[in-house]
Amino acid sequence: MNTTYKSDKTLLGAGLLFTLGAMLWLGSLLFFGVGVAMIIFKILPTKDLAGTLNAAILHRLNMMELVGAASMGISFVLLWQRAAKRDIMSLVGILCVMLLCWCAYALGITSEMNILRANINSFDAPTEAAKELITRFRGYHVWYSRLVSVNIVFGFGLVVLQMRLLLKMAAKPHE
Repeated sequence: MNTTYKSDKTLLGAGLLFTLGAMLWLGSLLFFGVGVAMIIFKILPTKDLAGTLNAAILHRLNMMELVGAASMGISFVLLWQRAAKRDIMSLVGILCVMLLCWCAYALGITSEMNILRANINSFDAPTEAAKELITRFRGYHVWYSRLVSVNIVFGFGLVVLQMRLLLKMAAKPHE
């Protein structure tokens, strides 16, 4: 029986699942951050309208990130039997840090921002009472952006480590 062939298919499957997950997570974050968010606020006539559209898109983006994380996690499960546990655990550890950041910004910060947004009469013509809420909103936005940036950096690090692991595993014969 040719176990090397079966093992190569496992490596290929794990590599494809991981690549799909990384493309989904990192690609969506980068595309939204660079290609969508700024344009929405430049093109739409009011900050209020742009913010409403932005919030709707962010919810879908957060779900895409979660699907990407699941795909990467499944790839680690496929490699569990063949890879050194230390290598897999370091990848899982990085993914867990990324998921914790995701929970902080996608669940915690986003819900706080949505509550504030609902209580702010208008970002374009705020009342005196709303100005303090807008300041708090902007503070949350800064933290949201920082955590997303952390995930992008960790995500690219994860891609490099995963590819190194797959190359190491592909070069090693498997019984």
